[in-house]
This record gives sequence, C-alpha cells and structure tokens, in this order.
Amino acid sequence: MHHVARAPDAVRRLLERLRSRPAFILGLSLGGLLIAIAITGLAGLAINQNVADITARALEHDVNLEDEGDDLRAAVLDLRHYHRDLVFLGPNSPQALLNFSSAYMRMHEQIDDYAEIERSPGVLSAEELETSAETYFETFEPAIGLYYVDRVAFDVASDQGLAQLEELDEAAQAIDRLGEDQAEASLANVDRANQKARFILLGVLGGLVLVGVGLVWSAFRVVTQIRELYEAQQASAAKLADAVRAKTDFIADASHELRTPLTVLRGNAEAGLVIESACGHREILEEIVAESVRMTRLVADLLFLARSDAESLPLRIEPVEAEPFAVDLAERAGVLVRQHGHALGTALAGHGTIHVDATRIEQAVMILVDNAAKYSLPNSKVSLNTSTWNGQFVFEVVDSGAGMLPDELAPIFERFYRVDKVRSRRLGGAGLGLSIAKTIVDAHGGRIAVESQVDEGTKMRIQIPLARNTGVASSGPGAKRRIPLAPGPVGHR
Repeated sequence: MHHVARAPDAVRRLLERLRSRPAFILGLSLGGLLIAIAITGLAGLAINQNVADITARALEHDVNLEDEGDDLRAAVLDLRHYHRDLVFLGPNSPQALLNFSSAYMRMHEQIDDYAEIERSPGVLSAEELETSAETYFETFEPAIGLYYVDRVAFDVASDQGLAQLEELDEAAQAIDRLGEDQAEASLANVDRANQKARFILLGVLGGLVLVGVGLVWSAFRVVTQIRELYEAQQASAAKLADAVRAKTDFIADASHELRTPLTVLRGNAEAGLVIESACGHREILEEIVAESVRMTRLVADLLFLARSDAESLPLRIEPVEAEPFAVDLAERAGVLVRQHGHALGTALAGHGTIHVDATRIEQAVMILVDNAAKYSLPNSKVSLNTSTWNGQFVFEVVDSGAGMLPDELAPIFERFYRVDKVRSRRLGGAGLGLSIAKTIVDAHGGRIAVESQVDEGTKMRIQIPLARNTGVASSGPGAKRRIPLAPGPVGHR
C-alpha cells in the first residue's frame, strides 16, 4: 500500500519536470515527427513506384495485346466479308476487287501492329500469322480470274481461303482471350499493391498519432497536414485504378460490343440483299447496311481518338517521295469527289521527301477532301493542291461551299463540333473528322489551318516538315508489299 501511494507522487513529479522543459518536449516531438515524415515519404514513393510499374506493364503489354487481338479479328472478318462479296457478286465490279484488296492490306497492317508487342506464349506469332495470311492470298487471289472460266476451281480455292480465314479468326480470338486474362491478372496485382499500400500507410499513420500526443498546437497542425496528404494519396491511387479500369473497359467493350456485331450485322444484311434480291424487306436491309457502315466508321473514329488520348499515336514513319505520293493521293481524291457529283482540280507543284506514316497522312488529307466535297455547292469544283514552302510540304484543299463565319473557325478542330448541325446529321457527320486530322498532323510535327469566307468557300491547309536530306529513298518493312489504290477512312466536319 505504501508503494502504491508513492506511485502517483512520482508520476506527478515527472510531469512537473517535463512541463518545466517545454522546449525539450517540443524539440523531441518535432524530431520524432520529422522522422515519421521521412518514413512516410519513402514508403509513399516506394508504394507509388510499385503501383506505377505494375500499371505500366498492364498498359504496355496486356491491354495492348487484348486490343490488337480485337483489331486483328475485326480485320479478318472484314476480309471474309469482301471475300464473300466476290463469291456472290463475282469479280466484275472494280469496287468489289478494290474492297477486297483494301481489306487484305488492313489485315496485314494489324499483323504488323501485333508484331510490335512482345511475344506471348500460347498464341501464334506475327510471323506465323503473316505466313497464314500470305498463304490465303496466294490460294484465293489467283483463282479470282477463274470465276467465269472455271467456276469449280474458283469454288475450291474460295472454300480453302475461307477455311484459312477461319483459322486466322480463331488465332485472333486466342490472342484476345490471352490479353483479357493477362489484363485481369495485372489489374488484380494493382489491387493487391493498393491493399498493401493501405496497410503500410495505416501503420505509419498509427506511429504519427503516437508522436503527435506530445505535440503542442504547432506540431498538431503538421500532423493534420500529413493526414491530408495521406488522404490525397489514397484518392490519387483510387483515381489511377479507376482510370486504368475505365480505359480497359472502354477498349474491350467498344471492340466486343460494337465493332464485331456491326460487322456481322452488315455482312448478314448484305448477304440477305444478294440472296433475296427481290424480297419485300429490301428497303429495311439497305437501311441496316447504311446505318451499320455509318456506325462502324463512328466507332473506328472514337477508338482512334481514345488511343491517341491514352498513349502516343502509333506511327510507321518512313521516308516518302512527296511528288508520286501526291499523284496517287490525287487519284484517290478524284474518286471520292466524283462520288459526290463534283470535279477535282489539281495543281501538284510540291516536291521533296517527307518522313511520315503515309497511310495516316493520306487519311488526314482525305478527311479534308471528303469535307470539301460534302459542303460544296452542287456540281462544283474541289481543288487539291501541293506546294513546297519554307521547308514545308503543303497540302491544300479548297471548296466552293457556303464558307464559315470567323467565330466558327476557332472551334472547328474540336471533337463533335459541327458548323451546320442539321446538314452534318443528314450527311452522316459526327464532328470527329477534323479532330482526327489534327491529331495525325500534330503527331507528325506538322500544322493544320483553315481559312474561310462566307459565300466564297473554305481553304484547308496541312503543312508537313520536309526531310533535311531530300535524296533519301523510301524504305521500310512495307516497301515490297503491293498496296492497292483505295481511299483511307475519312471523317466528317
């Protein structure tokens, strides 16, 4: 009892001694706080780096693998669709041959894109897919000319080709499934890393609470700020996980739920039109085909912009001789302009060498040509001109439409912006074309601009830097490949 009675006296004397030395207590508390802050910072950096590494691996390989599998399958289905067009309609239509060749080249491009991803076990390599694609082409393409001469030989080659396309489709599905599984596993790793981070940071926070017991009001403010930083870090980690998940869901859902069903829907409707040419539902089937084409283009545009936002735009830069490139581009533009009932005028004076992704630059220019043709007055002229100026190769597209007011020019390259909304809807425009063109030009270090006068028309200009050594010859993986004349995908103003 005597010892128990003396214990409160000893504690009281200790507290009085400590109260008499506030500077020591404050210094000790601040020192402990600084140590805790250092531990918190190091732990946060280590955790953030770990989460960033896991997320980067998921984005760089797993999600891209799934995306490329979807794109490859869509390309195979497109090729199969145009293959069947040749079977049902015959090769007497130049457009049917053109569509078939374009679809074959798009499939090659998807295989090339897939080749840039690190090889994954359990699926076919890009070289094996390339071999299968070339085997298909060598089997079916020579037999097209036998359609009217030896139909039996044509049908045999066609059946063999369709079987080979089915194998390519199964390979693309296997790549897609592997990408889904790996992406799901990577996101699970991100979740586990975040859970571990929460446990570590909660332990550090407990230490801060113990240190903060002896702090005066100034030290308490520091603890409060640390807690706010912790909450901000948790919010940032949650936003990062949500962003990764949202991007993955968008690409997967858009690819699975839109592109493939639209392709199947279009193919079935066109097959119905061919098989039952005099059916009572012809107008409905034609409307289904038209709407599926429009929706497929819109989905492709949205996916293009989504990829350009999520990462740098993938480009296949090669030295290109500008003069022959412009001549070929003018031929494609002429076909497009004539489809709208206009005439194409050209003044191709540019020369030199440009380092570009020729397919993407063609897409950007064709977007401008398509817009000019759609918004020109009936039976008028659209001009495509090229020139060389101040170290730049210049593409210029001029129309004779109604023109635009000055305040309409500033937002013209924004997404979903349409000057004439009523007419744009009637023509099928979604307001994405010029945004896509600007994205492509910016990725090449170029510049896109517009000049317009009301009742006088609009002039769109693309400037691409010329190569310093204009004598460099074109080279690259696609130098020996046959590239059919086919206009690239276009957008709408």
